[in-house]
Amino acid sequence: MFRIILETDEGKQLEEMHKENNENYLPREEEGFFILGELSVHSYDVFSCKDMDQLQLELERLREILIHQDDITHINELIVLSEKCKSITGSRLIFTPF
Repeated sequence: MFRIILETDEGKQLEEMHKENNENYLPREEEGFFILGELSVHSYDVFSCKDMDQLQLELERLREILIHQDDITHINELIVLSEKCKSITGSRLIFTPF
C-alpha cells in the first residue's frame, strides 16, 4: 500500500492519504506514464509542486482505465491532493510504501 503525503518544503506534513491495494494500480509501466512509471514498492518517490500538472494528466488517464468505483474515488481524491500541492509553492507529494 502506498501512503501519499503532502508536505511543505520544510518537511511539515499537511495531509496524508492511502488506500489498501493501491500498489496494484498506481505504478504504471505503460508508455506515457512518466511519474506513475517511477513509483516503486521498494522505495519512496518525491514529486515537487512543479510536477503536479503531469501527475494530474496521468491520474486522469488512469481513472479512465480503472473499473472499481472505490479505486476511482481514490484517484479523484489524489487529484484533489495534487491540486493542493500545486497551489502551495515549494510543497511536494511523497509516495511511500513504508
